[in-house]
Amino acid sequence: MTRPCVLNRVACCFALALPLGNQVAAQQSRLFSPPEGCEAFLTVQQKACIVSHHWTCKADPAGVQWHAESDEMGPYYVGQTDGETQWLQSFNLAQGRTTTLEQPATDPANLTTLLDSGIDTYDFILLSPEGNSRVFGYDRIIDERVEIDGEPLAMTEFHVTETDTDGEVTYEAKGHEYVSRRHRRFFAGTGQVLQGAGGAFDYDSTPVDFIYPGEPGFLARKPIYGCFEQKAAAPLLQKDVAQ
Repeated sequence: MTRPCVLNRVACCFALALPLGNQVAAQQSRLFSPPEGCEAFLTVQQKACIVSHHWTCKADPAGVQWHAESDEMGPYYVGQTDGETQWLQSFNLAQGRTTTLEQPATDPANLTTLLDSGIDTYDFILLSPEGNSRVFGYDRIIDERVEIDGEPLAMTEFHVTETDTDGEVTYEAKGHEYVSRRHRRFFAGTGQVLQGAGGAFDYDSTPVDFIYPGEPGFLARKPIYGCFEQKAAAPLLQKDVAQ
């Protein structure tokens, strides 16, 4: 969620500087490196051949955090959220689409409301040079006591729809995610993409390992779970990132 480049410095770093200036160094290094002035605090290895890295930057307001998702080929998505999990900025490297949140939102995403009441609705506009869109839906907590790799989480049910400026549905998905009180963010789970650039399909991007600084695998560039299965399915599916 993006404009201008000054506001989207991390996305620009990945989209521009990495291919042009740091590609060789990135290929030689086995570790992910956050931008200068930023500090990584978590790596998550997920199913579906995904590894995500999470970091904060000194120049950002309190509560703001970034994350990058990578497959075997490298990063394909960079996003920024605030302490209430609003999608502030994103850069979809796979699709070449950038977005930034129009504020104030009609119904902003609010993690505090979700954690306190068990449900939160949202309705907001994403601004993009590729075309603005409206995103609306809900998150509902259905299980407060989930643990993955020792990480306490709550499982949610969600339904999200994205429409273009004409009201036509361009993306729709439903399923289950995980929310962390500790990190004040969501982690992907299982679901169904009902409409999207890659057509309709089921997915399972559930976290497997939560890895912290000093632990083996922290900042590892390569995903390790489900990559063979993803290669087999590659001709049928196109990665479609909505968040």
